[in-house]
Amino acid sequence: IPEGLPAAMTITLAIGVGRMAKRRAIIRKLPAVETLGSTTVICSDKTGTLTENAMTVREIWAGGEAFSITGHGYAPTGRIEQAAQQATMLGALRETLLAGVLCNDSRLSHEGMDWSVVGDPTEGALLVAARKGGLDEETLNSVFPRLDELPFESVRQYMATLHEIEGAHIICIKGALERILPACAVMLDRQGHEIPPDKESILTAAAAMVESGLRVLAMARSELRQGKTLDHAHIDSDLVFLGLVGMIDPPRPRAVAAVRACREAGIRVKMITGDHPG
Repeated sequence: IPEGLPAAMTITLAIGVGRMAKRRAIIRKLPAVETLGSTTVICSDKTGTLTENAMTVREIWAGGEAFSITGHGYAPTGRIEQAAQQATMLGALRETLLAGVLCNDSRLSHEGMDWSVVGDPTEGALLVAARKGGLDEETLNSVFPRLDELPFESVRQYMATLHEIEGAHIICIKGALERILPACAVMLDRQGHEIPPDKESILTAAAAMVESGLRVLAMARSELRQGKTLDHAHIDSDLVFLGLVGMIDPPRPRAVAAVRACREAGIRVKMITGDHPG
């Protein structure tokens, strides 16, 4: 073995580290340069890495009708539209937004012109959408106080809260469509009347949102006839389906360019996410 080989290898790797440092890539161990050079697949987290981690509600399906929402990020500037016209806040649409506000542990914060969410970005997006529809979370939480709650669990795929609304004990539920829809006995129409659930139309609307790259949440409610304590058994049946909320977490522009550069270099990129396969 040539005596100069270890030194030559070390110098070569060090030169590689120096070149990468000029491109703002920090290498902790010199042999990692060789590993990077032979990489064929990169597995990446999605939320906050490939995306901005700033959820924005783009679509709502409620009462058999589709609504679009303008605006971006957590600033509550924009409006809820239907066929390019300002939507009327009635029936299923209003109840969908109301459930998204009450079944929520986050809050909006702003300093000057900058808006941010304190808590989960998904819940923050629901608060922003409600404000665009004229519903303020602070007022609603004061008028309809929370009596009990069932926190979100990945196994059960929903969150539920209990509120006193106009003298009744109402349960607000948000979660995965595949978990909530089978438990729904009726749905609200455009005017807020209870009708038999059109599950085929609901599934079709959800599939269209998924194909557009949106994360889909289902909203429902129920009435607690006795007591003031929530139990998971209360969510298993006799729910009223309210609507679907489709939101997007925009990709980071630099991530788009990075993925493109990887593909051009022959490196495949795998995205690791807990989202719907679609």
